[in-house]
Amino acid sequence: MAESTPALHPDPGPKSVLMIKSHSLGVGDLLRSSAAWRVMKNAWPSVQLHLLFLSKHPGYPTQDLIAGHHLLSSAHFITLREGSPQHPGKHRVKMSHILTQVRDIAQAKQVDWVIDFEMNGLRTAWLTWALRHGAKPSWRQRPGAPIQTLGVNQFWPRAWFYANSSVSLPTYMQQEGLTTPMDYTHRDFVVLSALGLKRGNTPIELHASEASVLQAHALLSAAFQDVLSHTGSLHPSPRQRPVWGINIGCGTPDALGKRPHMSDLVASVVALAQRHSFDVVLTGAAFEREVNEEFIQAFNERMNALAHPPVHMPLLLNAAGTGSLRDLSGLITCCELFLSTDSGPYHMAVGLKVSTLVWFVIDQPASYHGVSWCERVVNPSVPEVLQAVERLIG
Repeated sequence: MAESTPALHPDPGPKSVLMIKSHSLGVGDLLRSSAAWRVMKNAWPSVQLHLLFLSKHPGYPTQDLIAGHHLLSSAHFITLREGSPQHPGKHRVKMSHILTQVRDIAQAKQVDWVIDFEMNGLRTAWLTWALRHGAKPSWRQRPGAPIQTLGVNQFWPRAWFYANSSVSLPTYMQQEGLTTPMDYTHRDFVVLSALGLKRGNTPIELHASEASVLQAHALLSAAFQDVLSHTGSLHPSPRQRPVWGINIGCGTPDALGKRPHMSDLVASVVALAQRHSFDVVLTGAAFEREVNEEFIQAFNERMNALAHPPVHMPLLLNAAGTGSLRDLSGLITCCELFLSTDSGPYHMAVGLKVSTLVWFVIDQPASYHGVSWCERVVNPSVPEVLQAVERLIG
């Protein structure tokens, strides 16, 4: 199929779409797909979107967060290997078994469109082909009409696996006037370009459940009251003072290089505390509690050494490992400002539309979010951090 395939115009539009992905189950990587989901919902308000993700192994914490995403009707995670990579000798799951699971999902959700968002490899392309040709499904929304399939014609012979295909990534970038490195959120719009769907300025999005927000309020109130009982301070309660979130994160070996120097981070937050009144909640996974404690100790020492400390010293809560990613979404929602490294919680805060300052150690334009509630700094000086915060909250 030629790369200049004109845009399709489904009429009256898909009723139930199975969206296949397999690239990465990182929080930011998958949450970036929400911009594409929003554009699809805007185009077809009654469409049901069902995410099918082929993951390397079970147990990714992202699964629970995405399974409850407000734009999805359902989310399904199928593992390609038995067990986790920490256990040697685990075998690949047979493709025939995976296909059976995928067919069961497609039948249960009465899928009439299958969209393969992946650009590389042939596994997802073959699964998409098999859903259309490998059986005579009886669940079709429109009797007599085959399931429609769509994928990316990234290289030959990928287009052969689909009833319809989009242009390749390089052609898409040329058509949209995009340059390298490209904002990662655009990747899902390569295949959607065949349907005439464009991103425009659509941001990513995430909603925190009422239960997670209430739980976060309870955690903050209880924790800060516990601090008060130990210090005897007359410090105002969290409801009287804003809470700022800090996510140092990046605790896995491959991400440690994304962490700022502790002295730089502490100096910046101390300077902010001299200008603004706030309390701090530090987020992260359980294995990131230690770096949060290191920050708390260094911050308190620096504050106590000031010649003129602020009247109300910030209280700091180490909340790393206290809940799931859904719980974290509620905690971030409670923050007036969220300062984060280039990690999953950064993308969550942007999706939640919380004022966000992302601290890059290495400039990563593909990780940018061009929204008014997000500022970015790269190896910043203290004045640069102060200026970025002022632009966010005034």
